Amino acid sequence: MNDGGDIVLEHSSGASLLLLRASLTGRLEDFARRQAERIMAPLGFAKLGEPQHFKATNEEWVQYEIHGNRLSEHRRILYRVFRRPSGLFELVYENSEDRFDQLLTETQEIASSLQTILQAPAPGRRVRVRR
Repeated sequence: MNDGGDIVLEHSSGASLLLLRASLTGRLEDFARRQAERIMAPLGFAKLGEPQHFKATNEEWVQYEIHGNRLSEHRRILYRVFRRPSGLFELVYENSEDRFDQLLTETQEIASSLQTILQAPAPGRRVRVRR
């Protein structure tokens, strides 16, 4: 966990997972598109997939798949922004094109577990009571 409360995990295979709280400005779909384009910008020959939108009673999310190159390696990125009663979160999972699916399920399970850490309220200040 970094100083801003974001969670960054790096796997020995070169895969990475970033989970962070977000602040929504505007529509969820517009926010997701802007963020996906921002993530895609540093990649060479990048291609942004079509958005996928899911909505249920207690959750809504929009996700994009991004394909591109970092130096000479083909990379694949899953960007997902999701809104829950506890807040808005962003997930960025990146791996090489050929190993992407190997860790996808585990990544989603880890991200789901880590959300409880991000949504837990910050510990309150202790106040000393004098008697």
